[in-house]
Amino acid sequence: MGKARPHRPARHGSPKPMTIPNLLRPQNKFARLAVGWRRAALASLGLISLTGRAQTWTTLDLPDLGGPALAISHLSDGQFIYGNNNTLYLQNTFGSASLTTFATPPGVDPSFVTVLNDTTAIAGAGGGFAPSPVYQFNPSNPASPGYTAGATLQNYAAAPASSSSAYVVGLNGSGTNEFDLNDSAVSYVTLDGQQQVLVDNAGGFSAGVAVDGAGDLFVGDDDDNSVYEFTAAQVLNAVAHATVLQFSNGALVHTFAADVVGSLAVDALGRVWATGYGEPGIFWFDPATDASGMFDPEDAADDPDGAYTLSTFSANGNDYVSYVWQSNFAAGGAVVYGYDLVQNVPEPATAAWFAALAAGLAVAWQRRRKANLA
Repeated sequence: MGKARPHRPARHGSPKPMTIPNLLRPQNKFARLAVGWRRAALASLGLISLTGRAQTWTTLDLPDLGGPALAISHLSDGQFIYGNNNTLYLQNTFGSASLTTFATPPGVDPSFVTVLNDTTAIAGAGGGFAPSPVYQFNPSNPASPGYTAGATLQNYAAAPASSSSAYVVGLNGSGTNEFDLNDSAVSYVTLDGQQQVLVDNAGGFSAGVAVDGAGDLFVGDDDDNSVYEFTAAQVLNAVAHATVLQFSNGALVHTFAADVVGSLAVDALGRVWATGYGEPGIFWFDPATDASGMFDPEDAADDPDGAYTLSTFSANGNDYVSYVWQSNFAAGGAVVYGYDLVQNVPEPATAAWFAALAAGLAVAWQRRRKANLA
């Protein structure tokens, strides 16, 4: 769904080359060398761009924004729940563009939607800097979801802890004022209203949070663009003993080069995905190979007011990575949902081919350099 690029007309009538005095020929050789290297570098950058764009995401257009926030989560068969400005939608079938609107939620932004199981989901009411309810509802029954208010706390993002509990990110109320960036925390919240601070000083306002298949907890530190991991055993012990963890208690997974930890996901291959509000791309890191990269499937770099939100899910025995992209933060902004199989992103074959080609370019440049300097 990339944007069309304007055609650049070919240039004609290039001037004839000037005669270079013998005295300047060494400089000319270095100039040709620089031009050759620049062209090789540009070719490499172009190939990098092509490898990023080569990925074919399946995309669906979603209802336009009614306000500044949106949220998404998935049922066990891959159907998504899409939240947008006090409206929740259920995808009718996996892969379908048709949606069913839930009965009117009770004042939900939503700041997040998190499916705990096929009959239980929670949605954050958002509401800016003040604490607000987290609502429980039935994500499989749009006609009669049965909204029930639970814990009340600031809520920006969440991830499932179990079929009856979740990790919720928000300000914990201990700061000196509502804009205290050191005030964010991850709380452990249960459906019966229990809540306790689990990870304190979790970066800025919207530190991302995610859980992998083993139940390990990943939290983004918005202050230094890093992602930290807390093991399932470590988290369960902290919950049982009401212990408050710090980032120093976790393991540093990766530090991203940009402010991109506002939304996190961990796929079935163990790779960490991250993005942030207003950031032009989806970033990934593979702890197994120490490799990393970035995708920009919606040309967000050309639309810097937009934002991505990440998620992962399974359907029909397959595992997927997905995103939602909003073109801006104002009512009427376009919203696009995209997804693909985890083994397709990033494309291993393309990455290996590009690495070999880059090595070939380096060898060719060395040969050209020796020829030009001879």
